[in-house]
Amino acid sequence: MKALLPIASLLVLILATTITTTSALFVPRQQQQQIQQDPNNITTTKKRWTTRVRSALSNSNPLSSDNSSSSSVGMLVVDAACIGVGAVTGAVCRYQIGNIVTRKIQERPSLSYFAGWHTAGINIVGSFVLGTLAGMPTVDPAAASLDHHRGITARSRLCMGVGFCGSFTTFSTFSVDVATMLGKGEMTRAFSYLALNNVGGVMAAFAGFNVAKRILSR
Repeated sequence: MKALLPIASLLVLILATTITTTSALFVPRQQQQQIQQDPNNITTTKKRWTTRVRSALSNSNPLSSDNSSSSSVGMLVVDAACIGVGAVTGAVCRYQIGNIVTRKIQERPSLSYFAGWHTAGINIVGSFVLGTLAGMPTVDPAAASLDHHRGITARSRLCMGVGFCGSFTTFSTFSVDVATMLGKGEMTRAFSYLALNNVGGVMAAFAGFNVAKRILSR
């Protein structure tokens, strides 16, 4: 599915461009009849057409040349690839952590009470990472000196924030875990798990944001 993301994004871009251009150039039939009946409206109509064409070109493609348009599509594909790399990495990390925790619980049955709690830990770590990214400014990758432009590039933010953190953390698994605990009548365990995930996640994001700000302010 991730391999189809660049193609899907390109199709959406083409569809949006086509709709925008077509709607901007559309002239109602009633207006066409008025043009035929009154030749004096030709000048006004030409101006309207010129305005519509310029507006369509401006909305559908801010870059005027074909080379710039191809470059824009290429950038879209690269952005999608960055998100895909981060997403695959985050999903594999979460999967491996789950396997390790499950194996440890099987080796030590006394830890069975904490089965599934690794999801809360993953969400807390992911919140810290995303909070850290939020506290870092976006910089131009072509900046001359990294000493004076400390931060993170836009594509690195896509890879780490949208891709890695988006797939590494999981709200759906957390919700299912809580519902399972409630279904078993484990009220104390469910609410403890709920508080740890939500409160811990917010605190971790806040901590990561402040850590990034302090490091960059030095």
